[in-house]
Parts: sequence; structure tokens; C-alpha cells
Amino acid sequence: MASDTYRKTGRFCSSAPSCERDDVASGATPTGHFPDSNYLEEDKYSPGFLTLGQKYSIAIGSTVVLPCKINETENSSHYVLAWKRDIAVLTAGNVKVTVNPRMRLMPVQGHADQHGALSTGYNLEIRDVRTTDAGDYICQIGSMEPKEIVHTLEILVPPKIDYISPANKLDIHKGAPIRMECRASGNPAPKIIWSRKNNVMPNGEANKTGNVLEIMHANRHTSGHYKCTADNRVGQPDAREVLINVLYPPEIEVEQPVVHSGVGHEAQLVCIVHGEPTPNVIWYQDTTQIGITEQFSQQNRGNKHSLIIRNVTYSDLGNYTCQASNALGKDRGSLVLSGSPTLCYFDSPTLSSYRDQYNISWTVQSYSPIREYRLFFRLAAKSMHLLHHEKPLDSNHIYGDRGASHLYNAPYAGVGGPHHGSAGGGGGGEQWENVVIPEMNDYGAHNLNFYNMVPPYAPYQPTVRHRMSFQLRNLKPASNYEARVQARNDHGWNKLSSIFHFSTRSEDMELEPSAQPAVHGAGLLDKSMLSSSGGAASHFHKSWTLSIFTVLITARLLLPSSSLPSLSAIVSVVA
Repeated sequence: MASDTYRKTGRFCSSAPSCERDDVASGATPTGHFPDSNYLEEDKYSPGFLTLGQKYSIAIGSTVVLPCKINETENSSHYVLAWKRDIAVLTAGNVKVTVNPRMRLMPVQGHADQHGALSTGYNLEIRDVRTTDAGDYICQIGSMEPKEIVHTLEILVPPKIDYISPANKLDIHKGAPIRMECRASGNPAPKIIWSRKNNVMPNGEANKTGNVLEIMHANRHTSGHYKCTADNRVGQPDAREVLINVLYPPEIEVEQPVVHSGVGHEAQLVCIVHGEPTPNVIWYQDTTQIGITEQFSQQNRGNKHSLIIRNVTYSDLGNYTCQASNALGKDRGSLVLSGSPTLCYFDSPTLSSYRDQYNISWTVQSYSPIREYRLFFRLAAKSMHLLHHEKPLDSNHIYGDRGASHLYNAPYAGVGGPHHGSAGGGGGGEQWENVVIPEMNDYGAHNLNFYNMVPPYAPYQPTVRHRMSFQLRNLKPASNYEARVQARNDHGWNKLSSIFHFSTRSEDMELEPSAQPAVHGAGLLDKSMLSSSGGAASHFHKSWTLSIFTVLITARLLLPSSSLPSLSAIVSVVA
């Protein structure tokens, strides 16, 4: 057999006698033509390879076919084609030598190329490849000087995480360091990527590459599920999760430090409570613990803890505390339930339609009627950056309870005298000028102060959102102004609004007459009247009185008598 001859001599021969004679002559190096007809002139008659050696990267479990094709010559039958792995013979000719059931020979069907040359050979098929199949596979032509090609087989193995620490869950105290490690096997070597479930990493990045993930100081934001993913683009990635649970004392965030409500309304105080283990939350009004009653109820949705007060009374207004505690400590959050108005917000255009007038308007929320407003305005600094360095307007300093009492009794406060004087604010702009504007909540028989309203009149409707408009006159053309405002209801003054900037034009705009109704509570402010002497102020009052009288007489003629005060009452008010 040719295979037996190969095992003895290391060469393939067509017959045993020729191999035996070759053994006898093995002491000499054969060159050129041999006198014995059994030797071949290989340079002329031996076949050559039509296949080049290659590297094959095959996923584990797949099937690979290693090709070996030679050109067919007139003496091809005298040569044996063999497959070897290292020094182990797998096949010889059409005979399978290896006992590996996953390997088989696949004869190459002889066909002629474009030049008419025939090809033949044997391919080696390996089914269900394993990691042990990796290595070099040699296809060799048995001749005096063996010819061979080498195929290299690489087995690709999907990633598999072999080690992760901590294994499942880690409980750790706030401030302690955290070290997570993940190792995986596979071919090629997998890439390890750390990520966080439904969140970014503690450093703000989406993920981190590397076997080890370290966090120097744990806090409540560190808690979560961390995922180690191993991927080498072979098959599916492998992933494992670790739960990091940071233990820490309660931490409270007050959702809204000041909650505005009113008598008869509902209020909701909210504290966002974090802590591990889960804290216990108790509510207090001043120093009295609040239980669950028909009026007071508590809600807990995740970290959001709410105290709901139904049908608020005067005694419910005041200071509240949410206190959270667990085994590691406690924390408190302070809230105020206030009946005063919210901050006022200006909503008028920043550019006036006139050169010396401006209609300024604002809105405010209040659950009880607004009693009056304080409007502050002044020329802005020529260099706007100076506004950031000046002393801020302090309403508590300008209007103490004693100093402001005279303002509540006057329709408008003057802006030039020592008491009504300009509010100090020093810095870039002029001094603040101010005016007190009463809000009309009712104009029935008990209150006939109509000086702050502009027709057409509308009966007062209780509302939470209030709007006021005021006309400033005798302003400087083409100038920049700034304004602030605050409001008072039965519970007191709110805080001053943010500074609002507006400008006058250099020339008046030509406006068509408009039939739009005036805003409720609109008033007129003439700087010359406010800053003039007492005689001018008296003239201002008489002018308003005459206007009110004219409007009321007209209303008396047009509306039912039951809806307006008697004519004698009107005359007495005007007088």
C-alpha cells in the first residue's frame, strides 16, 4: 500500500519495489535523470499546486473545507497527495488515515481551465470545528523533493465571562471606595465594557472600557445596576450584572420651600426624601406632630412624600417640617404655607408705543383679594453693567410697618418728598420712584373708591390670577427704564419682583383708535402730579372725582337702579 510505504520512507511511491530500490540508493543525492525507469524527471513531469496556502478563521462549531487542487499531468498517477497536521498523516491519496470522524476527503472533480489544462486533488473537510482543531494543515505532493502548501486554521470562540466581582450584590456605606472586576475568555480576546442600567456612569460617561471599574467615594448617586459586557464580535456578547447598594442617612430636598394657598383652598407640601435603608417620614407644624385626619393626609410615591391639607384655615398657615430618619441618621426639611401673593411677573411689551408714556402691566397669583400694589420705577443706568454692582432695592428697609402706614391710606404716594421720597438703591440709575396702587375688589355700597378703575366696569369675581395695568406719563423720550412691583393681600406683602426693563420711543407711533376694553384695575400715573406741591395733588384729586361722577351718572341712566348706589350716595362721595 502507498500509505504503508509513506510511513516507512517518508515519501510516496507508485509501487513498493520502486521504493525499495530508492532506499538502496538513498546514500546518494539524486540529480537530473536516473537510469532506472522507475525514477521520474520531476522538473518536467511532476504536478504543481493550483491552490495557495491561506489562513481560515472559523467560528467554533462550524464546518470548514481546506482546498488542495493540483494540475493534472501525464504522470499525475505516479504521485500521492497527502494531508498532514504537523507530522501526523491525516490522508494519503484517497485513503483516510486519521480516525477522526469529523474529517473526510472531498475529491476535486477534474475539469479543464481556459487553456485546456486539467486539475485534480482532494479537499479536507472538518465538521463541528473545536478549539483543538486550530493549527497548520499541510497538503503535500509525495515526490523526491516534496511540494506542499500550508493552511492555517484559527478557531473563533464567542466571549464568555469567567469571573466577576462582586458576584451579585454589594452593600457599601457612603464614602467608601468600590472596586468591580470582570474577566472573560474567547478568541479573539473579548473587550470588556462597563455600563449602567437605565443611567449613565457616575462620571457622566455612557460606559467605561476595561476589566476593572473603580469608584473612589460612593454616594447615593452611585447606587444602581452595573453591567459587564464581553464582546469580540463572534456570536453573541456575554453580560453579567452587579447591584451596588449604597447605605446612607436620609437626605431631603424640599420641592417648593414656600407654598402659596388660601383659606378654604387645598395645599400640598412636598419633600423629596432619599436614604438607604428607606427612611421613615414624620410631618410637623411648628413643633406639633401631624397625624392623619380628615383634613390632613399623607402620600408616598417613591421618594416623593406629600402632606395634603384640605380646606385650609388661618391656623394652618405657618411653618412646617418634614423629618426623615433611618438607622444611619436623620434629616429635616423646612417649608412655609403662606397666604401672601406669589411673585409678580411683568407681561407688558418692553418697548412703549409713545415717547413719554408707558402702559406697564403685570400678573400675580393670590388666593385672597389683592389690596394694593407698590410699583417702583426709575431711569436705568447709561451703562447697563453698573446695575449688577449697585445696592439692591430692599423693601423691608424702605417700608417698615411704621414708615409705610401712610401709604395704605393714600391713593398714590408722592415720589419727591422726604417720606414718599425716592427709594434708595444707589449705583448706576436714578433713585427709585414709587407709587401705591389700590386694587378694587368691590365697588358696592360699602366701597365707592373708584379712582383706580377705568370704564367699562365689571363686577369683581374671585380669582387666583390677578392682573394690573398702569399708565406712566411724563417719561423721558428714547430712554431706558426699569421697574419692580410687589402686591399685598390680607396676609401681607409678597417679595419684590425681578427688575423689568422697558424703553420709550423717540417719537410717538401713529395708532388707529381701538375698541378694546381697558384691563381691570388700570390707572393713570402722571409724574408731574405726583411730584408737585400739595395744590397740584388737590387738583389731581378733583379731576378724578369729576371723572367718576360723570361715569356714575351715565351708568345710572343706562343700568337698572338696583345694581348701583343711589344718586344721593354718589353726590355725597363726590362732595
